[in-house]
Amino acid sequence: MAKNTENTLLGKLVFTATAVAMGIFFWWLLIYDHGVISIHH
Repeated sequence: MAKNTENTLLGKLVFTATAVAMGIFFWWLLIYDHGVISIHH
């Protein structure tokens, strides 16, 4: 049972880290002034 709880915790941690990373990436891509738009122009 402890192994199952450990895997569940790890899965939630990985999901949260991925969601945060995607959020930061899309914020940089779409909103941040010095992001991809200023690099390509």
